[in-house]
Amino acid sequence: MVMASTGVNMPCSDRNVVPAAAASSTSSFSSAAGCRMRSRRRRLAPPPVAATAAGSSEGASDAAGPSREKRVRPAASPASSSSPSDRDSDGEEAEDEADAEAEELQPPPLPPAVPQLPAAAAQAWPVAFGSLSVAGRSRDMEDTVSLRPGFHTWVDGSPMHFFGVFDGHGGFHVSELCRDRMHEFLAEELAAEEADLAQRLRRRQQQPEAAAGEGTSAGSGAGSWAVKQQQLEEERAWRAALERTFRRVDAMASLACACGRIVSPPCRCPLSGNSGIVGSTAVVALLVRGRLVVANCGDSRAVLCRGGSPPVQLSDDHKPNRPDELARIQAAGGRVVFNNGHRVRGILAMSRALGDRMLRPEVIAEPEITVTDRTPEDQCLILASDGMWDAVPNEIACSVARQCLQDGNPGGGAAATAGGEGATAAAGPEPEARCSNAASLLVRLAFGRDSWDNISVVVIDLQQRE
Repeated sequence: MVMASTGVNMPCSDRNVVPAAAASSTSSFSSAAGCRMRSRRRRLAPPPVAATAAGSSEGASDAAGPSREKRVRPAASPASSSSPSDRDSDGEEAEDEADAEAEELQPPPLPPAVPQLPAAAAQAWPVAFGSLSVAGRSRDMEDTVSLRPGFHTWVDGSPMHFFGVFDGHGGFHVSELCRDRMHEFLAEELAAEEADLAQRLRRRQQQPEAAAGEGTSAGSGAGSWAVKQQQLEEERAWRAALERTFRRVDAMASLACACGRIVSPPCRCPLSGNSGIVGSTAVVALLVRGRLVVANCGDSRAVLCRGGSPPVQLSDDHKPNRPDELARIQAAGGRVVFNNGHRVRGILAMSRALGDRMLRPEVIAEPEITVTDRTPEDQCLILASDGMWDAVPNEIACSVARQCLQDGNPGGGAAATAGGEGATAAAGPEPEARCSNAASLLVRLAFGRDSWDNISVVVIDLQQRE
């Protein structure tokens, strides 16, 4: 489940440009004096090393940060007012000496406190969303969804949107914990990563080999290299924040009780009944600028509907019979038993989940994370529990959602929801109706195809529709 950015086009510095008035006023200054003035300006200009590191003379001043140089003008001496020629010669020599001293005292340019990300980073991509979560034919409702638009602001000022589907098993304790707390944990971890990201980018800017590599490249090539490095550092930060968030939720899952309390030692109230096989899947989508970051743990799924091409599955189901998961379980000393489907120890029908402390180490809570660049052809993103995906293939789900979003329903209201999960939108009532109707139609389709599980669907519209 992350985009192309462009470099910053900063205004060109005018410190190296000689004013036209100074070049044309021959009546006030002689040609020799004009040459000396230009030489003094060259001495006060930024050192050429910054231009080499940035790949062009115009970008050098921007890369070095704000200028700290001072222009010193000596006070006129009374003794030098005898004649114009004496004032010219003596004043110019004094100015030369003062300029040389100012150049020696000039401190080196300081790196920016927070690295500046590309200007296109703050580009506003349209987003609207809706959801529906129902118990279906199941006796208990254990699914939850989380819709948190703008839950965090990234270091460059870009809003970040959080969407998640959590399919509980053995009880609703862990899925409700994920719904209520996961976005809070993730916001804390992202804030911690922002400080580390600034330090890493600052160290990278100060590395001489990196500066040499940029200097040998063409101007546009150096800029694209810097943007790519920033994107890689951002992806590393997002992945680390998501991994720590999943670990924190998993550690807290064993303390969750059906009464709603999270205490240590575990709650002993009559509603506790936590046998150690209570957990939840988690598929989370993080939208930031032109990238989709998807973290998955379990058999819920995220599918990107891209116009003119087959659906792009942004997560892989963690089934016990998946070859790599089966090998991992057997290496940990566990086994997969066929009991109305492949199950870990014949109990759990997935190989990764949050909670389930009695099935460790076979069942782990480590998410698989994908980063995908958005394109103008992207139609929508569908997050759903296995109650829908077991009955509706990716192609049909995308076709239904795409058609529903294109047709819309201007006269209809938002679809009713179950389980206390409302349908919400970020771009007005009409996109909300479209997304909610698409989610409702997918739920009805899965129910009509004899799904016996809870069904939860989130549809995120990635197009600007009128």
